[in-house]
Amino acid sequence: MKGILPVKEQESLQECLICEQEKEKGIYLLNYFICRSCEEDIVNTEADDRGYKYYLERLKKVRNTLLEIKENKVH
Repeated sequence: MKGILPVKEQESLQECLICEQEKEKGIYLLNYFICRSCEEDIVNTEADDRGYKYYLERLKKVRNTLLEIKENKVH
């Protein structure tokens, strides 16, 4: 799955997929920007934490994009 998680430093503000705030630094998961703060929160959140479901909901966009890519390759 080459290229799914390219780490890229941004020089301009990007809207974070998770917090929806404009931030300068973070990573791209497919074409979705996740700021450093949210990335850190996701990595440190346990499955029984209150915020876990929130992160899952926000990350569904990434899952759906992956499913679309897979489906397009099959057709």
